[in-house]
Amino acid sequence: MVKMCKAFEMKDARAAREHMDYEIIKDYGDYAYGHYLHTWDEGKRLLARCKNCGGYILIQSSEFHGAYDDDDYYVDFFPVESPEQADELNRLYSGFDIESSFPSRYLMMTNLQLQWSKQEA
Repeated sequence: MVKMCKAFEMKDARAAREHMDYEIIKDYGDYAYGHYLHTWDEGKRLLARCKNCGGYILIQSSEFHGAYDDDDYYVDFFPVESPEQADELNRLYSGFDIESSFPSRYLMMTNLQLQWSKQEA
């Protein structure tokens, strides 16, 4: 059964993030299939399940270490239909590649600022 988190159907990015009360199902770590599962200096990917709707979310977190402790933090929330689809995305896409090639819109959080990757179709 296809089960994407309902947050990805919402127009408002803040409301979508507020809907995502999730539990971590799987920690993929930072490196798999010959590539990093994050962008920048460090990070990781996680598979989560929304406690509100039961939908799946693939989460990619990254941290950029700037000069003088001026770090930037990035968290991307990708809609996925199943753990199998999340595993396939991990196999196919590095951290940079998933951000530029993901076919649907996803939620981006940069230093706690939220926005959609692209406008609704």
